[in-house]
Amino acid sequence: MKYLLVLLCSVVLGGLALAQGQGGVLQRGQAVFEDSCAQCHRTNGEGLPDTFPALNKNPFVLGDPKPVIATVLNGLKGSLGQMPGWKDKLDDDQIAAVVTFIRQAWSNRAPAVTPAMVAATRGK
Repeated sequence: MKYLLVLLCSVVLGGLALAQGQGGVLQRGQAVFEDSCAQCHRTNGEGLPDTFPALNKNPFVLGDPKPVIATVLNGLKGSLGQMPGWKDKLDDDQIAAVVTFIRQAWSNRAPAVTPAMVAATRGK
């Protein structure tokens, strides 16, 4: 019984540590988003119609993370205008955090992005 209690406590504490770590990523991502992205995409992720695309409920944001990472790294020129690339201004941790944030903020529920995924996309 004693071992079961120790095991249960370990699982609970491990889960809390994991949740806090994910929360830290989301907080860092939100800070990057507010500093670098919210001016165009708005703090609520709804963007500005016909000017800046919404990120909330956006199938591109919720889909394969590689194109999202590449867009943040390299920017995008499209029918709505141009998004700057952030590869020279943000490191892999910051880009992973902000992409994770936009994939999990508002009503979005997509898996997190890691710095290793960003590095692979960046070509490191």
